[in-house]
Amino acid sequence: MVRELFRKFKEIGGEFKQLKVVGFERSDRIKSVVLEDGSVLNADEVVLCAGAHTGQLSNLLDEPIPLETERGYHTQIMAPKISLKHSIIWPAKAFVISPTAGGIRIGGTVEMAGLDAAPNYERAKISVKHACKTLPELKVQESSQWMGHRPALPDTIPIISPSAKTYGVFYATGHGHLGLTYAATTAKLIGQLLFNENLDLDISPYSIDRF
Repeated sequence: MVRELFRKFKEIGGEFKQLKVVGFERSDRIKSVVLEDGSVLNADEVVLCAGAHTGQLSNLLDEPIPLETERGYHTQIMAPKISLKHSIIWPAKAFVISPTAGGIRIGGTVEMAGLDAAPNYERAKISVKHACKTLPELKVQESSQWMGHRPALPDTIPIISPSAKTYGVFYATGHGHLGLTYAATTAKLIGQLLFNENLDLDISPYSIDRF
């Protein structure tokens, strides 16, 4: 689904650049985004929605936010030798076993270790051990491990808000484990802010200046 949205974005004129942002040019409002290769993207509006990395961007605008990364782990088993029709959740051991198109996925636990620490895949291995006890016929073959960053805020409520310091800057971050779930609603609200339209709901609880 995400790949299809990206394809449509480019089809209607969107441009994709994958470069590190090193600064912004602004006066009373945003003027441009400065990239690590020295190029500059002129812009009247900028939306900062870089997940757990959004805090680094907000610091460049002198607008720090208490954004942390909840590092999550999972193991994808491509040849489990069993089949599941539904997910199995074991809250006491903090893990989930889910059927996917590519086999079975085992995930669980949250790690607060920042953006730069190396992955600790022992956490993923522990969940796999619990899963094998739950499903004795499960075979861990052709497996791969993953670690990702979930953007989290202290009150667990996302930021969907204009900047409190720089006109033309908007934030969409801090959705925790529900980024894809809330993506469409967040995008609609940000679009309404960008085009100065009536908002579908009161976004004051999601304001950046609540901290």
